[in-house]
Amino acid sequence: MKQPSVVCLACRFRLLAGLQATFRPAWQPATRSLSAAAAAAPPETVELPARTSTPSHPPAPRPKQKRSAKPDLRLEKQRTRKAAAALAVFKNVVEGKDSKPKDGPKSADTLVAIELYKSVATLEEMLSKPEISTAACFEYFNSNIYLRISRQNARIPRILRDRVGKMLTSRVSREKSADFSAKGLPSVTLISRLFLELGLFEPDAWAKLTTALLEHICGISTSPDDYATIESYETAMARRDTLLHDLVGSWKMFNVPPFVAARTGDGAKAASAARLPSLDRRHIAAIATYVLLSDPINRTNRVFRHEVGPFVDGMAAALLHNRPGREDLASLYGQYPSLLKYITDRWSAVETQLDEQSKFEDTAGGVEEDKDKDKGSHAMRRIHRHLGQAWNTWNPKVLDRAWEAFWGTAATPPDAKLKQCRENPDTFNYFIMAYMAMRQPSRAIEVWNSMASIGIRPTVKTWNSMIDGCKRANNLLGLKSVWTKLVASGMKLDAAIWTARVSGLVELGSPEEGLAALEEMARLWKQNEKLPEAERSPVAVKPSIEPVNAALVGLLRLQRLSSNVVSSLLGWAAKQGIEPDVYTFNTLLRPLLKQGQDEEVQKMLSTMQKQNIEADVATFTILLEGALEDVGEQTPQQQIQTVKTFLRNMRDAGVTANMQLYAKMVHLLLQQGDRADEPVKAVLAHIWSQGVELSTHIYTMLAEHYFTRDPPDSDAVTALIENRRLHNNKDIDRVFWERVIFGYCQVGDVAQALHIFDKMEKSGSKISQSTLYELLLVLGRSGQTDDAVRVVEFAKKAKDHPDELMSDRGPRFWQHRFWHLAQDYGLLREELEN
Repeated sequence: MKQPSVVCLACRFRLLAGLQATFRPAWQPATRSLSAAAAAAPPETVELPARTSTPSHPPAPRPKQKRSAKPDLRLEKQRTRKAAAALAVFKNVVEGKDSKPKDGPKSADTLVAIELYKSVATLEEMLSKPEISTAACFEYFNSNIYLRISRQNARIPRILRDRVGKMLTSRVSREKSADFSAKGLPSVTLISRLFLELGLFEPDAWAKLTTALLEHICGISTSPDDYATIESYETAMARRDTLLHDLVGSWKMFNVPPFVAARTGDGAKAASAARLPSLDRRHIAAIATYVLLSDPINRTNRVFRHEVGPFVDGMAAALLHNRPGREDLASLYGQYPSLLKYITDRWSAVETQLDEQSKFEDTAGGVEEDKDKDKGSHAMRRIHRHLGQAWNTWNPKVLDRAWEAFWGTAATPPDAKLKQCRENPDTFNYFIMAYMAMRQPSRAIEVWNSMASIGIRPTVKTWNSMIDGCKRANNLLGLKSVWTKLVASGMKLDAAIWTARVSGLVELGSPEEGLAALEEMARLWKQNEKLPEAERSPVAVKPSIEPVNAALVGLLRLQRLSSNVVSSLLGWAAKQGIEPDVYTFNTLLRPLLKQGQDEEVQKMLSTMQKQNIEADVATFTILLEGALEDVGEQTPQQQIQTVKTFLRNMRDAGVTANMQLYAKMVHLLLQQGDRADEPVKAVLAHIWSQGVELSTHIYTMLAEHYFTRDPPDSDAVTALIENRRLHNNKDIDRVFWERVIFGYCQVGDVAQALHIFDKMEKSGSKISQSTLYELLLVLGRSGQTDDAVRVVEFAKKAKDHPDELMSDRGPRFWQHRFWHLAQDYGLLREELEN
């Protein structure tokens, strides 16, 4: 049997950004594929094989092989006859009859089929006997059925896929979920493969099994104190490592293209559901997996760290701008106590990690904007992306590759790279911070020496990168050492470096030293402020609110931000002539709102007013979450009043809401489902009344909301597009239209999906192969051969005009599952003959 190829984990989860925390939006499938070797794992192992490189030229068309009938649009009747014949063969075998006259010769294929059907019949009998264990049944299946299908390239008997296989996989999954240590049962990775290859994939069942695995892993303590001996501790950690490998393997199997697994008929429908994780269960399994795999405790395994990189990187990009809040975790994971505790404990670190990824993406975006001015912008954009991936996956190897792309492999870079390095001095600072954060101080020093060797002098920002890296590496001693060397260097300091020092000391568990650093900053300034500037100590910097805010944030993360600490710190700042700013109050408002301390919130707002500190959009974004927290329990009229009151308070405060805040408001309301339709309409009416057009993000959320109603309301999506004349709105991006095509395909509205496709084709828009796959799938099922041919021809044109979002460059263009489906439908025969 052919080994299925893998759809890239990173691409599959990048589109999760459109998902919400508590409702069920559509999840668009992946847009690119990895080599088949990435998913190939022997049946009895959960080890993760290394990724193989792809050839530099498009792969040759696959040679024709003897195989079972595919869902060729022109051969439907023939496929039905073959299916009926297969059932007849099974019946004959069970009854002890030959499928051909006794005196006639039997072909090798017929003999293989007969033996295979006999084995399936034996397995069905075994499954009916309670005294035969599930492990024994699986062993028989693996030895007598699975291996025969694999080695002899035999077709999967319908009776196995439709009845016996379901019985086996159901029992195996149930018993595996109950006891992951049970002997004789296959790994979750192998169970996932069986689901797919037999055409039995049910996303809910798979996600339930995966989430049970996550719960089991999180129930294994990683603290040596919880074990009596070092042997028992190491045994537990080895077991945990094996389960982590199994978790990643199951996700790789999840991304196997359904057409490979479901070879005919109804199996295609079952397996294709693997591409549609629109239910919360799959959503929570994905987020929980990301939280677990991004845990630093898992970074000790170098091979494992490399393997999970694509998943972690892609999932981070998906969650970057749209992730659940801490308050959502209980509703998502309440039935999994160990998993809930683990995710809750890790959530602050996850949010910090995602914020850091955002910084790298912003940097890469800035480089992209200047590409017309800088000939090397494309290379720098790629370098910054590698930096972001290395940072997010905590992978020094990826970081080394990014450094080689920036500097080269020689001691001195060639002229072209030398020019690039000198024009991007801040990039050295990013590398220094990343290496320090990943506990690679020798490599950070190499970067420092490299920049000095080409005449770039370290600045205070460079030192700041060293300190920031120490903080992220939890290296308190290193931070102190860097500070000592910085002071000895005679470098003129600024408020930012003092802020980094205070923040690091507090967040690394030494709040007393952090507050003492604030005192030192104030003392040094008092000693020097009356001296001429040329005579002042280089370490003397006038205290400001920034290091005070850093201390507040650090104390908040340490959960030591009591009312006494706040008043003492702000009182000290007042004595230094330091006034709080809006960031200070925003920092203090958030925990008060989460704790439900409404009276304290009102006092804080009154204090802001007395001190003439105007609330900003960030303030109202924080208040918004509190205002809409219980909106689902209100009547429609109360909901509308809540929204109008909030908007009025913003207006009275002189704050103009931006589209990001409106998007946040719509997002929070849509989490309540149809119950919040009235307030959502009030928000939209408010925006439109100001003559402002909705953002494409809001339109996308609305479309997904309509598609995920029960039953789906595709008419509402059509009305939205027509009423707002979105076809004429040049600001509506491709993502919106692709999500709409995807939604129409899922609800079976082929005409509307094709209508949007026609519009995009006419306008010259690109369409990802994943979206084209969905469209081709429904066109094939509905028998619209001519339109299916048009879609394939459109896809062929993209070969000469690839773009980054489609990930269709080079040999990967022809490896996408779209082309396999087109071939299965008989729409690529000319290409196969050439």
